[in-house]
Amino acid sequence: MKSLESKTADCILEISQDCIIIAGEKYDIAPPTPATLILISKYISELPEVDGNTKNIVNEVLGKAKDLSIIGKIAATLILGAKRVKERRYVAVRLKPWRIKRMPELDYLADKILDEVSNADLFRLISDRLNNLQIGDFFVLTTSLSAANLLRRTKEVE
Repeated sequence: MKSLESKTADCILEISQDCIIIAGEKYDIAPPTPATLILISKYISELPEVDGNTKNIVNEVLGKAKDLSIIGKIAATLILGAKRVKERRYVAVRLKPWRIKRMPELDYLADKILDEVSNADLFRLISDRLNNLQIGDFFVLTTSLSAANLLRRTKEVE
């Protein structure tokens, strides 16, 4: 069993603790970091609003699906981690036997997820990764810092 210090070091260095296989390729899953949570939040803010209380779910989903490709980036970022995404790594993709294209690793994995992973598996992947992001701890941290900010003196009253 790893010590708390070892787990903390792995998290800070984003050393993988798990892996996932997508379309035959193995990807190490980065441990949860605040940077990953913040980047995921940025991508989630780009999602269009979907009315969950609509009577015709099919029309709602089909009307918004064209704008939901960001879900691939969300899933890819949850796998790669913010540190690796920010490194802007590139992947060589063979388009034809004589043609190779370089594309960002994040975009490559996002496209692969959208092309190869079923909707049920995508849901499980995202929900499992979000559960492992330690969102509760991040919430406690941000609310305690917000409370400290509210208590800070802003100006002197005579």
